[in-house]
Amino acid sequence: MTKIKNIVFDMGGVLIDLDWNACVSAFTDNGFPQAKDMLSPYLPSGIFMQLEMGKIPTCEFYQHIKDNADSPITDEQIDYSLNKFLVGLPIYKLEMLRKLKETYNVYMLSNTSSIILNYVDAHMFTQEGFTWEAYFDRRYVSFEMQLLKPDSSIYESMLADSGMIPSETLFLDDSPANIATAQKLGIQTYHVSPMEDYRNYLFSL
Repeated sequence: MTKIKNIVFDMGGVLIDLDWNACVSAFTDNGFPQAKDMLSPYLPSGIFMQLEMGKIPTCEFYQHIKDNADSPITDEQIDYSLNKFLVGLPIYKLEMLRKLKETYNVYMLSNTSSIILNYVDAHMFTQEGFTWEAYFDRRYVSFEMQLLKPDSSIYESMLADSGMIPSETLFLDDSPANIATAQKLGIQTYHVSPMEDYRNYLFSL
């Protein structure tokens, strides 16, 4: 195995534990049960996919939900419902990221929206009194890149921008499809199971 110099983390399901049911229930309670058919821990569809791809502004996303909801719903209720996906970011993972950053280049590659990332930055990456820059050399997020995993283009864009060599790069993700694409590009991978503590694996590299 080639010596690892770069470690790339997915966010949801790898760093942050997720609860699909809580998110769907919140949307249903707030009058938008259609969310159940469009939301997925791995790859959303419909208006949620457009949001994560950065194809529509947040205001257009809000308006679409309002126009199709069964009852009046506010921007704040939409944010609340979407962010119910996020269970939490354990402190031990933040400590792990800082420790790894002493030895490796540490990155994040995530399918996400500005709504979720803003919430994470305000409430989760600040738990130790730092900002996200303390944990990553760079973050690559779908809504800014207008690309989504598992399409190979988002990986290729990240590699080109960062200068990472695939064989020297380890990618952690909870989606089999995302892992498969990374492997095809020559990136080393680790498939994370739900709620897994994978510190022993990383610190044994």
